[in-house]
Amino acid sequence: MLLRAGIIRHTQASGTFHIQHQSLDQTSKFICTMVSHAICFRKIQRRWLSNLSFFSKRRNCSGAEQGSTPSPAEAGKLAYSHRLKRDVKNCNTIGMDTILSHAGLHSPSSNTIGSLNEPLSPPIHLESTYTRPPSGDYFKEEDGGRGWIYSRIGNPTRKLLEETITHLELAGSGERKEDHCLAVTCAFSSGMAAVSSIVLALPQNLHIILPDDIYHGVPTQLKAMFVQRGVTYSATNMTNIQDIEKEIKSSKVNNVLVWMETPSNPGCKVVDIDAVCKLVSICRNDNTNITTAVDSTWAPPNLTQPLLLGADVVMHSGTKYFGGHSDVLLGCTTTSPFTLVGKELGDSIRTIQTTLGSTASPFDCWLTLRGLRTLHLRVERQCQTAMKIATFLSSHKFVEKVHYPGLVSHPQHEIASRQMNGGYGGMLSFEMKDEAMAMAVAGAVSTIKRATSLGGTETLIEHRASIEPLDGRVSPDGLLRVSVGLENANDLTRDLEIAIDIANEIVGC
Repeated sequence: MLLRAGIIRHTQASGTFHIQHQSLDQTSKFICTMVSHAICFRKIQRRWLSNLSFFSKRRNCSGAEQGSTPSPAEAGKLAYSHRLKRDVKNCNTIGMDTILSHAGLHSPSSNTIGSLNEPLSPPIHLESTYTRPPSGDYFKEEDGGRGWIYSRIGNPTRKLLEETITHLELAGSGERKEDHCLAVTCAFSSGMAAVSSIVLALPQNLHIILPDDIYHGVPTQLKAMFVQRGVTYSATNMTNIQDIEKEIKSSKVNNVLVWMETPSNPGCKVVDIDAVCKLVSICRNDNTNITTAVDSTWAPPNLTQPLLLGADVVMHSGTKYFGGHSDVLLGCTTTSPFTLVGKELGDSIRTIQTTLGSTASPFDCWLTLRGLRTLHLRVERQCQTAMKIATFLSSHKFVEKVHYPGLVSHPQHEIASRQMNGGYGGMLSFEMKDEAMAMAVAGAVSTIKRATSLGGTETLIEHRASIEPLDGRVSPDGLLRVSVGLENANDLTRDLEIAIDIANEIVGC
């Protein structure tokens, strides 16, 4: 109105207002001045609100405006906060190689991508006991208790290894966090301690069905320790489903353990885990309790995951591929979170582990965690070299037989191709015409070392029959077992070629 009356004048360029009539009295001038100020304030207010609306649309999760660039420290914190919300620990999005590479960095059950300022090598907890909170309750957090009482019962380094192995056995299954809680992994002082824990965890009057080709230590242990306590066992061809079914149905007791070893030691037979577990499901009834166990020492989790194929429990001699450097003595079992038998078996094995005191040492657990970080790389190389050696031996005129699942001629090659992912393993065996010829070959090697055990960085050869009990031999007299290491494949085939030539010169055809 004042503008229309010509009392005040608006300057468009500067956005200001001026009093037009100088003849106005003081009161009128005051009123005009206040009105012009009000108009200017209103215009400024509209601009401010417009700018506020613009910046509010660009606010980040912390409430800080992004109109101005955050400091480097703020940018890092904000990015970390955003990444935590992405839940990158989802097992479906992380490959086995990555899980292995990060073994021991932090607990696999953690909901974060790792704590801040964490060590990149886990500490070794060598303590045997822990202080008790004033309340007397080790498990009350308000008293500072973390649940640690005595190292035989629980140890942080051992727990970290057990959680890591659980993660490996279940990786890729789409498992949820509760699956990790239901699966129980126990680390033992040796592979044989792990074997005995499974037997002890099952009811008395137990019958065990073993493969006819198996690590001789298992039947030796059963005969020496368990037969006198009412355990019986028999051996059958585990590659024949009909033979397994016959053994189950002919059992005279109600508690049966079907023990699979695949690939087998030393004949490299491959058992169809899925088919056997399905057969067991059919044979189970109210009067027959059947447990399925798999010794998967020769096929670590990056090659085979028996729990995903239906097994109730899987065991490994961690001394071998898990440790991988011939400096660990350790065994482990992991029970299934998917089967009823597996869920019930886990607590029983844990009780045996802690009450008998056959726990793995903290240092061996730490060494095994270190070994797991390179497991995928070592096994990949060992599989490749094993195939080259098997191919070389299969065409040698003085070699009678070669046992390796990767060869198309292997009887269970198709099953191995389906069941083993990423390779056929780093173990093979071959047969010479007799024991003398085999011993001569083993005596003539140079790069390859004569030793028992397997899974290390060095290639080993062993005449198996001569180390097995006379009344419990499972290996043919002329069989040699080879654990392939990380050497150059050509060096190994050349070493074997020279050794076979020398053996032929000494023993003759």
